[in-house]
Amino acid sequence: MMNPIRYFRRRKRLQREALDEAAYLRRRFGDSARAAALEKLKRTDLTSWGRQVVTEAVKHLEQR
Repeated sequence: MMNPIRYFRRRKRLQREALDEAAYLRRRFGDSARAAALEKLKRTDLTSWGRQVVTEAVKHLEQR
């Protein structure tokens, strides 16, 4: 079983990295940032952590 403190810190780190990724995609691609993130999810060389970060970034991009 995972330590609750580790889980909390991991979740916070995931949110922080997702916000950074969303901001980067907005700067780089502007209005098509969500489409660029979805395209990035199709890549086969993404790690499971990277996939989680981009998935969370898509959620942040959908909110705007």
